[in-house]
Amino acid sequence: MMHERKRGSRGFSLAEVLVATALLSIILLAMFGLVTQGVRRAYGGKKMTEATILAQAVLERANIASPQTLMGAAGTETTPLTISWDKIANNKIDTSVTPAENGASTVAAIEQNKWRALLRDSELPTAGASNAASLTVTMTPMPQTPSARSFNTAATVRVVVEVSWIEFGNRRRTVRLQTFNVRSITT
Repeated sequence: MMHERKRGSRGFSLAEVLVATALLSIILLAMFGLVTQGVRRAYGGKKMTEATILAQAVLERANIASPQTLMGAAGTETTPLTISWDKIANNKIDTSVTPAENGASTVAAIEQNKWRALLRDSELPTAGASNAASLTVTMTPMPQTPSARSFNTAATVRVVVEVSWIEFGNRRRTVRLQTFNVRSITT
């Protein structure tokens, strides 16, 4: 009787321990990969939301004055007007955004400085000039007739705001919002 009891309590063999360890390692590696991927997706979603909020804020501010006034151009301008900023450092100081803040007190300068400040204060990731986060605003007159293609005569103005950044060192992400501002034209 004593011989049977000793035989049942002898433990696990080395092969059983190695198989159990290998299975546990495979399961843990798979779980780690899933957690890592989930964290990356959550981070990417957060940055996408921040960029969308930034673009929406710029679009909302674009309604305060005429497009040519906001962009500092003449009303007879017929080509799209574009202004762009790059955030080259992950801090909230003015030197992290290029070009520098405009010191003038015109409506265009004041609004463009506010747009620039929105990018400066954002949490979008940057890693130097080659991996800068950027904000671009483009306004284009949309004519009623092909011959009337200036900001003064356009029935609508297309406003496009594009925010882009590099995520995880090599993946370019972009949010692009667009609206059409309907304008009343006095003749």
